[in-house]
Amino acid sequence: MKELPKRSNEPVVWLLFGAGTTVSAMFFPVLVLLLGFLLPFGLVSADNLIAFSQTIIGKLAILVLLIFPMWGAMHRIHHGMHDFKLHIPASGWIFYGLSTLYSLLVCFAVFGL
Repeated sequence: MKELPKRSNEPVVWLLFGAGTTVSAMFFPVLVLLLGFLLPFGLVSADNLIAFSQTIIGKLAILVLLIFPMWGAMHRIHHGMHDFKLHIPASGWIFYGLSTLYSLLVCFAVFGL
């Protein structure tokens, strides 16, 4: 019996997956209401949204709304492919690597506003 068990990245990935699905479920209906109905009908000013997006709280909100759902989606795709018996070599590295790259690009884009 091995003394030290093999380390796994699953707890970190499950944390990001859970955060992504929670953010999607809680905040995307609000975004649809805000950006899909209130903004086009003129009930919310675009200037207020732009001003909010340039504050530090607005930038953090944008990061949360963009990064965590991507991790949730990539985790679902990764495990969904296993459910369909499509096993790609190093698929964990591919999907989670793409999520990491996306996260970095979003950070650069948001803090470059």
